[in-house]
Amino acid sequence: MSNLAYKCLMETNKLTGSNFTDWLRCLRLVLRHDKVEYVLDKPIGVILDKESLEFATFDVEAHQKHIDNASDAQCVMLSSMSLELQRQHEHMLPYEMLKHLKSLYASQAQTMEYEILRDLFNCKLHDGSKVSEHVLKMIGLIERLASIGTVLPSNVTTNLILQSLPSSFENFIVNFNMNNTKVGLLELHTKLKTHESSTAKVKSVLMMSSSAKSSKWKNKQQQK
Repeated sequence: MSNLAYKCLMETNKLTGSNFTDWLRCLRLVLRHDKVEYVLDKPIGVILDKESLEFATFDVEAHQKHIDNASDAQCVMLSSMSLELQRQHEHMLPYEMLKHLKSLYASQAQTMEYEILRDLFNCKLHDGSKVSEHVLKMIGLIERLASIGTVLPSNVTTNLILQSLPSSFENFIVNFNMNNTKVGLLELHTKLKTHESSTAKVKSVLMMSSSAKSSKWKNKQQQK
């Protein structure tokens, strides 16, 4: 486990109640670093009877690994809570613990979800602004949603970003949809930057060409 991430969780985001959403975001980062975040969202399955037909396909090692990972995560969660919350949750495993905490502080999470979604839906790129900063801001909001348990489907996040673009990106959007392109958000960010750069070069060439033609026309008029 990252000592820095754990220290951050313990010292600056120790769960007291009112800071539930911040604590949960930091907790997920710590557990994600150790590749055990899944224990928050997936309950430990019941061990099947060895005599049952399903036992032949039951993965005993994966089940034990889930138990071990849940135990590690449980220690992290409890040690990053106030003493009162520790006493309330010390006999719960991560999945049940988080479920109970969400029921206690659901209004906080709901308010944060509303505010993040509001900011996300209101994101619009205006002509003349840089697409890179705009898309990175939207990706940040999408990741904040995921940190509090609201994971949007990849096609929805992609469409949200495309719909936030001005008419100058119309050709890009049409080609993107016609080709049924499937990319991650960071790759979409790169493609949009490339499109913006190439479009700017074309405009520059056209302006120079137009300026040259205008200059020639003026010279001819003067000669006449």
